[in-house]
Amino acid sequence: MRRLPQTAAAALAILLLSPAPLLAFGKNKIAYERFDWHVYRAPHFDVFYYPEEENLLDQVVSYSESQYVRLAQILDHEIKFRIPLIYYKTHVEFEQTNIDLGFIPEFVGAFAEPIENRMVIPIDEPPDKLYSLIGHELTHVFEFSILFQESLSRAFRANTPTWIMEGLASHLGRDEDNIDRMIIRDAVVNGFIPPIHRLNVLNFLTYRYGQAAFDFIEERYGSEGIRTFLLEFRKSLLANNIEKPIKDAFGMEADEFDRQFKKFLQKKYLPALLDKKEAEDYGKEIFGKEERQREREGTVWFSPALSPSGELIAVMTNRWEDLDVAIVSAKDGKVFRNLTKGFTNKYEYLVYGAFNGRKDLTWSPEGDRVAFLARKENERVLLIFNAVRGNLQRVVSLPGVDDELSPAWSPDGRSIAFQANKGGVVDIFTYDLETGAIKNLTQDEFYDSNPSWSPDGKQVLYNRRINAYEKIFMVDTADPSRKIQLTFGDSSDLQPSFSRDARTVYFTSDAAGGIFNLESLSLDSGEIRRHTDIVGGVFTPLELPGEGGKPALVYTSYGRGSFRLFRMTPGEPEAIIRPADQAREPAELTPFQPPLQLTLDQQNKKRYEKLKYHVENAPSVLVGVADDGTVLSNAQIMLSDLLGDHRWFFDFQSVASFSNFNVAYLNLKHRWNYDIYATDFSDFFIAQSLNSGAQRRLRPARRFTGVGAEISYPFDRYYRIGASAGYFRRSQDQPVSVFDPVGQTFSRDFIKIEETFPVLGWSLDGDTTRFKEFGPFHGQRFQIQQQWAPTSSVSGDTAFFRSGTFVNTILDYRLYRHATSRSLLALRLAGIVSNGPGFDIFSFGGLNTLRGYNFREFFGSRVAYLNLEYRFPLVDALAFPFGVLRDIRAFLFLDVGAAWFGSGDFFHPDLGFEVTPSVNGQLDPSSAFTDPNDPNRLLQRRFQFWDSKHNKLGDGRGAYGFGWNFYMGPFQLTWSFAKQLPNTVEVVACTGVSPNITCDPTNPERIEDPFHKGRTVTQFYISRDF
Repeated sequence: MRRLPQTAAAALAILLLSPAPLLAFGKNKIAYERFDWHVYRAPHFDVFYYPEEENLLDQVVSYSESQYVRLAQILDHEIKFRIPLIYYKTHVEFEQTNIDLGFIPEFVGAFAEPIENRMVIPIDEPPDKLYSLIGHELTHVFEFSILFQESLSRAFRANTPTWIMEGLASHLGRDEDNIDRMIIRDAVVNGFIPPIHRLNVLNFLTYRYGQAAFDFIEERYGSEGIRTFLLEFRKSLLANNIEKPIKDAFGMEADEFDRQFKKFLQKKYLPALLDKKEAEDYGKEIFGKEERQREREGTVWFSPALSPSGELIAVMTNRWEDLDVAIVSAKDGKVFRNLTKGFTNKYEYLVYGAFNGRKDLTWSPEGDRVAFLARKENERVLLIFNAVRGNLQRVVSLPGVDDELSPAWSPDGRSIAFQANKGGVVDIFTYDLETGAIKNLTQDEFYDSNPSWSPDGKQVLYNRRINAYEKIFMVDTADPSRKIQLTFGDSSDLQPSFSRDARTVYFTSDAAGGIFNLESLSLDSGEIRRHTDIVGGVFTPLELPGEGGKPALVYTSYGRGSFRLFRMTPGEPEAIIRPADQAREPAELTPFQPPLQLTLDQQNKKRYEKLKYHVENAPSVLVGVADDGTVLSNAQIMLSDLLGDHRWFFDFQSVASFSNFNVAYLNLKHRWNYDIYATDFSDFFIAQSLNSGAQRRLRPARRFTGVGAEISYPFDRYYRIGASAGYFRRSQDQPVSVFDPVGQTFSRDFIKIEETFPVLGWSLDGDTTRFKEFGPFHGQRFQIQQQWAPTSSVSGDTAFFRSGTFVNTILDYRLYRHATSRSLLALRLAGIVSNGPGFDIFSFGGLNTLRGYNFREFFGSRVAYLNLEYRFPLVDALAFPFGVLRDIRAFLFLDVGAAWFGSGDFFHPDLGFEVTPSVNGQLDPSSAFTDPNDPNRLLQRRFQFWDSKHNKLGDGRGAYGFGWNFYMGPFQLTWSFAKQLPNTVEVVACTGVSPNITCDPTNPERIEDPFHKGRTVTQFYISRDF
């Protein structure tokens, strides 16, 4: 049994039989692999691994223990607990971890969490980078130990600034490279140095400025200054005050710290502005003024690939709503086609490595196709697009390898080279487009990347990582054992490519002061020429067809916060380097090694079996307020085992004075997920009655108690099917009409019916929604559910109410279509039908289900409503002393809906029962009963949603209007202004004076509803957008 999809307060607008507390809208996080976990007990770590990666266990243990010794010495701190380190062979497998139930994007390299102090790491980085990555995450564990002091309360309550947590981890992890330095150097020389207290947003610059802050502290005060600052900050941890620890640790105010930190950065990076040039000094930006005017702010162009003719460039860009591949003119940047226009579910997203110095796109030798990599489910696939027509021609799976990057099409068109991870080692592979065969071309123990073919297809250039530097190698395709090293020294030489005559290799190198510039290597003389000397960086140099006998180049340059495309004709070089004669001899090189190299003790290995549960998160509390002031709340506590595969949920809910409790066990270890739960669930709907001429609001109740189980299977990331079973007891107030023969009036009463029944159900769920910071942006989501409940026992007054088997069918469909980059159309269609003598009662109204009406005002065994909204931005944020109001947005809306009973029984939408006013103002008994003299029988009255005679809503209700909302902390506050749509009601003409009233029930007619004549209603509620 399950509840309809929920948002914070709208969760309680429509309720099913018994709410299973777990499954609702959302994409599927799939366990594609079955991990057979083992544990190795190292001196300071419990290292979790599975047999497929056991060959790398000694490397992980040596790296982690080496970093522990180093960090413990720097911070003068010993951790008192054993550190769980869970490592995965590849990032794709790392993404399947259940320690974090959210989706882990590819740019998240690893994570550490403060509850159980777990480190979760993929180990598919180059050895030196993996060593730094472990150092980064282990620094977090040291931070947890120093700041939180093994206190869950402090860990839950602390709000440590991001620049401290991530900046110190980057500083001590030593994970900054020259591309990172390029980004912060560019920011500094362009005057963007924010005050340190503003660096609490999780983005790239927060990492970099945070690291720079600790670089500054160490330079000024040494390691002791870092330790002192951490201890002082610990004193103010729960006060959310950064000024006091800065003053106590360094003897200066925060403003003075900002001033001196800014001076430190300017001293470090501003000399480059004086000594270096800009990309415009060497070449011309490809995009003309007309094309630039069409771009939105923040547009970047990177990873160019030249067509064989040199006339077109395939390039990655974020010019439109998503990351796309565009075909542009190499002459003036005119955009001919966006190959990946719009949103698609054929793949999830494009894969790129440009910001790590990789190439991403390649052309076929015929110049009619472009290939690049994309993510689809648990693998990267090769997409081949027709560059002329713009259609996707082929999707190529690459089995047996992982982490594919940098495709390069061979000159004969038969194969594509790429880098990939096999068995924990990254080599250059080729894929035969005809046979599907995959061949390892380099097959060594080094990290190889960036393949590039010679024009005749006999050699492939590539990068090999030696310690911390990328060097250029060349391999013979006919005899792969012949590998020649082309560049040397303590610098990285990236993205090599041949000139069109195959006599020159172009590449980007940070040999000149750690700044990436365009260089070329003559294969005849071994001479290296540096063609640029800029303050930003140059990447992906490619040779264009010569003009006037001189070669021309196209490349990407970074500057002023953006990657742009340039072309240039090289002039006199900035520098000439003549390498030694042995530069082209075969290389014998030593891989990276950590300071400590431990030997494994086989007796310390064992299978992971012990299930020990811990509190996984701070109790989460959501609060909502309905438009009538009804308070809605939800609190949840979650327990988990160490790997997150086994979880217990304890869920507490309340609506006004009605409270609910759910407890569930959830197993996530396999692709099939299942849960077992128990629930005690109370609910109500609103009924209104007439009492002495006034309306009186009633809250009839219902309660479900029982146990159940669910199982679900995901077809892919977007769609899943499920089944459920359970046994429940239902206590429900059923509405009946009471006739007063003396006063000739009717009123509504409720009788309590108690039943027990088993329930069987199935469901189909889909969700392709894409989100932005303000909520859903594009896509659709739906749930279709059906539940069958044969009553096994019943008690109560059944004279007015029949019990028996019933079937509930539920649909909730939501559609989002973006109109601009920040506005969208949103549609929701929801409906429930309960068939059978023991039908269930559902309610809706108010909030964002049917605005302009009261909360849960409409009820019946059938409920349907439709919402249509246009949402658009007003203001991004407003800062006040009490906090920040963010994502201030507005919306226009139209809501329509109705609730009614089966077999024609219809409750008046306003009174909550069948009685309606007659044309002469008297209450009409014939509208309530088939026989006015038999008060025990309900009238079989026809429900009419639309009155075609009057061209108005009949028994349906609707409203239109506008509203606005914003977030204050986690809560979305909404004001709406609704104009009710006019509707008609069915009446029967009666004449006479009581007790001699004559009515003609065979000839009803419809008149304008006297209760709703287009009223305008203002409402406030706290709830999330649907």
